[in-house]
Amino acid sequence: MPKDLTRLLAPRGVAVVGASPRQGSVAGEILRNIVRYGYTGEVYPVNPKHDTVNDLKCYHSITELPDEADLAVLAINRDLVLNAVAECGERGISNLVIITAGFKESGEDGIKREQRLQQLIVEYNLNVVGPNCMGIINSDPAVSLNASFSRWFPSDGEIAFISQSGSLGETVLEFFEGMSLGISQFINLGNRAGLSENDFLLHLANDDHIRLVFLYLESFADPHLFRRLVEGIGRTKPIVVLKSGRTQAGAAAVASHTGSLTTSDVIVDAFLSQSGAIRVSSIKEALTVLGAVRWGAIPEGNRTVILTNAGGAGIIAADACERVKVDVPQVSESVKERLASFLPPEAGLGNPVDMIATASSSDYERTLHETLTEADAAIVIFRPPLVFNEPPETVAEGIVRVAEENPGKPILVCTLSRSANLAMFRERLAAARIPVYTMPETAVEALASLCRVGALWRMRRPIDRYVSVDTDEAREIVEQALTAKQGALTFAQGSDLLSAYHIPVCPFAYVEGDAASEAFAAQVGYPLVAKIDATNLFHRFEHGAVITGVRDEHELRTAIDRLHKVIEEEKLSGGRILLQPMIEGRELIMGVNRDPSFGPVIMFGIGGTFVEALKDVSFGVAPLSIEHARLMIRSIRAFPLLGEFRGQPAVDISRLATILHRLSRLSLDIPQIAEIDLNPFMAGSDLAAVDILIKL
Repeated sequence: MPKDLTRLLAPRGVAVVGASPRQGSVAGEILRNIVRYGYTGEVYPVNPKHDTVNDLKCYHSITELPDEADLAVLAINRDLVLNAVAECGERGISNLVIITAGFKESGEDGIKREQRLQQLIVEYNLNVVGPNCMGIINSDPAVSLNASFSRWFPSDGEIAFISQSGSLGETVLEFFEGMSLGISQFINLGNRAGLSENDFLLHLANDDHIRLVFLYLESFADPHLFRRLVEGIGRTKPIVVLKSGRTQAGAAAVASHTGSLTTSDVIVDAFLSQSGAIRVSSIKEALTVLGAVRWGAIPEGNRTVILTNAGGAGIIAADACERVKVDVPQVSESVKERLASFLPPEAGLGNPVDMIATASSSDYERTLHETLTEADAAIVIFRPPLVFNEPPETVAEGIVRVAEENPGKPILVCTLSRSANLAMFRERLAAARIPVYTMPETAVEALASLCRVGALWRMRRPIDRYVSVDTDEAREIVEQALTAKQGALTFAQGSDLLSAYHIPVCPFAYVEGDAASEAFAAQVGYPLVAKIDATNLFHRFEHGAVITGVRDEHELRTAIDRLHKVIEEEKLSGGRILLQPMIEGRELIMGVNRDPSFGPVIMFGIGGTFVEALKDVSFGVAPLSIEHARLMIRSIRAFPLLGEFRGQPAVDISRLATILHRLSRLSLDIPQIAEIDLNPFMAGSDLAAVDILIKL
């Protein structure tokens, strides 16, 4: 149930508990900020030691406050906070911002203090920001509230900024102001004892004034709810996330390659991408992305045309596009013919289109009009030459007209100059929501971010469930293994489990005697693989427990004898020997590991014995759609090897993606599974798991 945060963010009146006329006191500074920035509601200082504070009537207790006090800001000694919270609850003040520190961040006593605070929040049904926070800001002129000790009060805009850090939040506010990025709402979450980023996302989903959301997070309060919210909200409001706070790998050993290769940050990358959020790695990148997304249209693809009157700048822009994987295709012959009809003979008609320094406003408009017919976006470079017989804003007018004809195609402009003579040029483009940059590389970075948003939006599809699975059979297999106190499944159990989810497994047979072994060899043909199957054996190769390339009956008997000795030497209780045909193809790996925050994590990549050395793998967080599974497959460095290669047929990527999707479903349906490692998973003319590790 979404919380109603209207009166938290736009209160009729604000009480500042602990307000003091003393310079340097936190509560006093917050009170002065509220007054200084023109808060439109009533202000109520609360302090038993004063009758007035800064010429405002001071209330001696919370119980004396009028009904219009919708929000209380607490900046008092930590030992007084809990009583003040209870008093607010009794008075009917349900919205609180707790500035005070000394809670879970400060040791055992603080943890107990915060636990009691959470009990009060539930008891009185309170909306609490903090504790240990900077406060909140609503710069909407109808509210104009700075209920924080931030020295920066942003201009109103269409961005909501939610930050887990107060100091970094204030730094970002300062940079935003320098780039004319308006922040309508700023919330510093602090310890998140009450409200989290998810509560504010739910509220912002219905706020028509907010077009963009920017979050700085060190952790996720509830990753599963966050994902659902971003998947929904991000369809209309791009969500940009700066995520830090990489956790250390756990000390416990993991059996699978999936577990050993997984790190928290690659999971976060996959999680945010699948959610539809745009992850940035720095404040600089965040500013570039937000500036572009705030103004630029979202392109349908990444084909870009570059127009310039300065050839070198066009080449720089093209090089930058290649670095960030923005496509700069050649202009078609038909478009070249039309361009040649009005551009001078010296003009370069490729892409970039170099109109040379004499290009007029008409040249810019007509060239942009013609080239955009074959592109998803455009970068327009205009630096007024020494001799230019028109005002620069005439070029801007032409760009605006073409932009209006192509509302779904972003146009980004670069000036190569900060000259004051371009002020009206910039203003005209800004009025039409066309972003202007000084350097071409910055414009390209901004365009790349728009292309990322477009790609994320195009991938937002429901999680596919195209094939029926036998969940009951899978659960029965696992329950039987747990009843038998197995720590892992046998190969046969693993094969049955995977088959219940239509995940193909290589044919196999256990060695039950010479006749049976020879019959299996006759059935599938040589060469064979012989290996030990034991629930306490996790890595066969390192223990000499697998023998490949068995070519005849003699080698088969020799291999079986060797493996019996390994079973004895390694004390592999219950160990059995199984046989498989040798399968040709690419050695892949796919697996599952459970992250304590995000749940099942799916891995795909190049497998075999060198998997941990090459680390050519990608990750996804369950539930995993077939579309995201395809993206995982295509993102590994060795993806070209999955095409036709040295006489091997191309791998069926669609089927491979469907198998990853089924593995994702299996991991969600059977929570008793701790790890799955299918390495190698062979991909050639057919697909099949040839080694199975499933740890419970």
